[in-house]
Amino acid sequence: MSVILPTSVQADACSSFHKAKANDSWTRIAARFDVSLKKVLTLNNARQSTKIMIGDQICISDAPLPTTTTTTQPAITVPKTTAKRNEVIAIIREIWPAEYVDNALFLAQRESNMIPNVIGGTNNCCIGLFQIYYSVHKSWLVDIGITEPSQLFDARLNTFAAFTLFKRNGKSWKPWWTKSWRP
Repeated sequence: MSVILPTSVQADACSSFHKAKANDSWTRIAARFDVSLKKVLTLNNARQSTKIMIGDQICISDAPLPTTTTTTQPAITVPKTTAKRNEVIAIIREIWPAEYVDNALFLAQRESNMIPNVIGGTNNCCIGLFQIYYSVHKSWLVDIGITEPSQLFDARLNTFAAFTLFKRNGKSWKPWWTKSWRP
C-alpha cells in the first residue's frame, strides 16, 4: 500500500481527511469535496501522477474544524502535537499481545498512517490511530475512561480502546474488516 505523506507543516494544518476508496482519483476527490484540484494536490504534497491506494489518508481541508456540535458527533479540536511514529509503534507493541502485534501495526498504518491526530471516515466520524468511531462506541468507552472524543487523539488511549474493541468482538478484527483484508 502506498501512503500519502503530507509534509509536517501540512499535516499539522490538515483538519479533514478522506480515506481513499476504490476508483478514487485526485480529480474525483477534489470534485467530491468541492476543493480545487490544485489545493488537494498541494495539501498532500502530490502530483496528478501520484498513485492513490485504497485506504490512503488524503488531506482535503486545512480549514479549522467546525465548532458547532451535532447530536451524533461533538466538535473536536485536533491537537497540534502528536506522538512520533517510533513512539506509536512502541505503544502498540506494549498494549497488544505479541500474537496480534503485526495485525495491529498493519491496521494503525492503514487506518491513520500511524498519525494519532487523524480524523477520517464518513462525516469525520472516526478518530485517531485505529479510527475509533466515538459516537458508536461511547457507551462502553466511558468504562475505560474515555469520556470525550478528543481523548482518542492520545496514541496510548486510542490503542487501548482498539484493543478493548478487539476483545469485545471476541478477539476479532471484524470492526476493521474490508473486502480485501480479513485475517
